[in-house]
Amino acid sequence: MAKGGHSHRSTLKNDHKPFKSKHATKGQLKNLYKGKVEKSNGSSTNATKSLNKLERKNLAKQLKENKILESKLARKLFEGSSGIEKVVTIIALTNDISPVDIANKLFNSINEVEGIEDKKNIIDFQYPSVNNVNVGRFKSNIKVIIPDQDNYLKVLDAAKVSDFIVFGISAAKEVEKEYGEQLLRSLIAQGISSVIGVLPNVVSSYPKRNLQLDIRQSLQSFFTHFFPNDEKLFALEAESENLNCLRTICQKFPKSITWRDSRGWLIADHATWVESESEPGNGELIVEGTARGTGFNANRLVHIPGYGDFQINKIEQLPKSSRRGVDIDIDIKSYVPDESQESLEELNPEEIEMEEDNEDIYNDYDNDDDFGIRMDGKTYFDDEGSKKPLKTKRLPRGTSEYQGRWFVDDVLENASDLESEEEEEDIQIEDEDNNGVRFAETNTEYAPTEFGEDSEMHVDLPPEEEEKQLRKFRELAKADLEFPDEIEIHPHESAKERLSSFRGIKSLANCDWDYDEEHIERPSIWNRLLRISNYKATRNRINKEHIKNTQITLGNKIRIHIKCPNLILEKFNPQREPFPIYELLQHEHQLSVCNFSFENWEDYEEPIQSRDTMIVQYGPRRQVIRPTFNQNSNNPNNVHKFENFTHPGLSTIATAIAPVLFNNAPVIYFKPSETEGALEFIGQGTFLNCDHTRVMAQRSVLTGHPVKIHKRVVTVRYMFFNAEDINWFKAVPLFTKSGRTGFIKESLGTHGYFKANFDGKLTSQDTVAMSLYKRVWPEISNSWTD
Repeated sequence: MAKGGHSHRSTLKNDHKPFKSKHATKGQLKNLYKGKVEKSNGSSTNATKSLNKLERKNLAKQLKENKILESKLARKLFEGSSGIEKVVTIIALTNDISPVDIANKLFNSINEVEGIEDKKNIIDFQYPSVNNVNVGRFKSNIKVIIPDQDNYLKVLDAAKVSDFIVFGISAAKEVEKEYGEQLLRSLIAQGISSVIGVLPNVVSSYPKRNLQLDIRQSLQSFFTHFFPNDEKLFALEAESENLNCLRTICQKFPKSITWRDSRGWLIADHATWVESESEPGNGELIVEGTARGTGFNANRLVHIPGYGDFQINKIEQLPKSSRRGVDIDIDIKSYVPDESQESLEELNPEEIEMEEDNEDIYNDYDNDDDFGIRMDGKTYFDDEGSKKPLKTKRLPRGTSEYQGRWFVDDVLENASDLESEEEEEDIQIEDEDNNGVRFAETNTEYAPTEFGEDSEMHVDLPPEEEEKQLRKFRELAKADLEFPDEIEIHPHESAKERLSSFRGIKSLANCDWDYDEEHIERPSIWNRLLRISNYKATRNRINKEHIKNTQITLGNKIRIHIKCPNLILEKFNPQREPFPIYELLQHEHQLSVCNFSFENWEDYEEPIQSRDTMIVQYGPRRQVIRPTFNQNSNNPNNVHKFENFTHPGLSTIATAIAPVLFNNAPVIYFKPSETEGALEFIGQGTFLNCDHTRVMAQRSVLTGHPVKIHKRVVTVRYMFFNAEDINWFKAVPLFTKSGRTGFIKESLGTHGYFKANFDGKLTSQDTVAMSLYKRVWPEISNSWTD
């Protein structure tokens, strides 16, 4: 306390010391320590222990050194005269420059710089061709691919297996959007490795130095628009820049493409076919090359683009010093498949035929033994003792047992025209004050509709007047179409027959929909498709298992004996185009319900409709599909709205039955163009997952016009045209464009008028609507061939 001053307490609250008891009863101790678990002094405490500054610096240093060591080991694979070949693809973006001239300037001009006149070192590049180049100055091996640039897919296939892509940009001609830009966007969407831009004609086109600088700056801006990390273009007409470009290719470590390098793959150096002695007409394709990616396993299948999947008879690991035609048996290691080799069956085995008297229902299964994969193809049934009595539900008249499962319970409780096993009689009362019009009345908790004193009772109009008003109303409706899924019922058409496969659902996101329901449109192979309960966990497990079981690793020379027909080499020439072989991961040969994301390419203006035939490329595969588009929503019940068309700027899900892929690989879509043999790039996306529980529901909206409004009671017309249709869809809820909800009260007359109750007052400009949903199934895809 200060002298002569006044002091206040910091708070008015008095904290009393807790009572200290020397002893505690057993009950008090039990309540005090109830539910507590003693912490062990194990590794869990050490893992959460905070590190001091010195320990953090040491840990960061160790991680850095490990990363540098991994990079050095990877670089050593490409270094030296016996290193792995770097694959370089040369692409000209305009037709006034030649990829052959670019290859000659890059790889043959170095001999002139070094004063070498030996013609053996000069390579004769052809168009198209695959050439092996040894750059002695930089001690590197390079495989140069010059693809057929008139074939759009050949260029994509060559870029898919490349470590470097050299883009030739003309200084005299602008890159066309129809070819050059489309090709660049396709390559970026496909997944691209390291890129290098070259200018083969900037000096010859613009002799003046100042003009050269302006042109280079403009072309540099164009190139960095697509590849922001590459800031330099090499003018090949200058010897120093030409040499720097070649040095960059030889010494730079190439970028990796994740989906490609997560599996084993190679480019064939040599390929021969040997006919089997025991089976005439059949044989094996013997391919030699260098293993890339994660490596190969003899038990897995291999995929040859454009030809399909095949089994392996044997894999031989060759010594690095061996040459073609020279076998050193002592150093060759052979790997043959065992009993766990994958088969070429795309579907699971046939279902077990059950007795006709057994009418049990399907079981929903989530527990799987094979990493979440259901592979046995069997149908799972409930035991007889596990049957539960079905709950009796009151249904609208004329509704079958299956249709009754689609009605929401709370809608049925509030709806009229209900029936049960005890109630099956209809009661009709004729009202003498309504000019002979009969109304069907049922027991309901809602009171009969009461009109005001000035309101008029309903009177049927003559057929000519009805059609005139209907035509006038639909002309106004087409001018301002509010609902994209709206359909029209013609006056002489039965809505009950036309929409017999549609069901009324209160909320698409909350409904309970059986993904394995028996349906007439369900694909015949539905129960034999590969089923994965947890795609993400299964994908991670299979990739780890693949790396663990790899028999031949990256960088080894191998010889693969593939069981396949001779027609492949009859159409394929490894000297003119690359001959890649990809190894498939486990189960990637089987068909499943695959989901792809889809985004329209901004320059493709034609409408893309669901079920249109298109070519999809994902991973090593290229399939012809008719995708079923559906909303990219995240509903907890996994039910999603079917989309008739894709919309620019919005992401859509494309679902089809196709072979599985256990990578999140990029996806590109093509469509045949008007030119014969040509393709158009229409969209891109990503392979999402395999999900057989995804339900797609097509919505159809029936609209009606409120002709008479009294508070919350509305008379609606033009939605239906007979009383039978109204009674059939009576339990389906209604809604309006202003956000009101309601239900059908009763039918009026014989021309499809009905009375409806809503939760609020409507206006005459409002539109009454009803949503109906129908299950849509994915379609089977086929392999694409040239």
